[in-house]
Amino acid sequence: MNIHPITFIKTKKEAAAIIGGELRNNKKMPCKTFNLSAWHCKTGGLLASVPGTICSECYARNGHYLMYRDNHAGGYAERLKNIDSIYWVDAMIKQIGDDPYFRWFGSGDLQSVEHLEKIVIIARALPDTKFWLPTHEPKIIKAWIDKHLQPFPENLIIRISAVYIDKASKLPASLQGHKNILTSTVHTVTPIQNECPAHKQNGECRDCRNCWNTEVKNVSYKAH
Repeated sequence: MNIHPITFIKTKKEAAAIIGGELRNNKKMPCKTFNLSAWHCKTGGLLASVPGTICSECYARNGHYLMYRDNHAGGYAERLKNIDSIYWVDAMIKQIGDDPYFRWFGSGDLQSVEHLEKIVIIARALPDTKFWLPTHEPKIIKAWIDKHLQPFPENLIIRISAVYIDKASKLPASLQGHKNILTSTVHTVTPIQNECPAHKQNGECRDCRNCWNTEVKNVSYKAH
């Protein structure tokens, strides 16, 4: 149920102020993204200290992202805090507009069931937009299902990320059987099922949309 009046926010500039910054198109992807700091990840923050896990090699905790974090820590903190705004849902809807694709969390992850509930409201409000949600938080996904006793919107594609590099991501029994709850993996040499082609094309999606495609049960990304 959306209790926030969409008509309250008149412009994308107003929406950006509520979110904590304008959502911008990612030059290597076909869409805008919503990011949080990788240092705000719940499960990922714990896995980052475990060798061999995907999060121990997290691109959003290394390289230029370190400088980005230091330079924009205040912005990330504001964006995290603003999720609790009663106008956040409508601000996101205004910012996304009629875009055909959207990605949640180029960095960062789900924070709570309440956070996921807002994402679901956004997906329902924008049925012509396909949303891709990668996450290391299957417990939050399950908690939403247990609370609402219904499937997720068809245009919200959730991919549960594998824990370890070069290991398959197996959905918990409680999440199996849902058409749009799928998996993703990270490989060093041999991909697990469908390989993401980005590493062969300058890190770009180009015409690939597998991450948003429910027919593609697993997407395997090259470690980088």
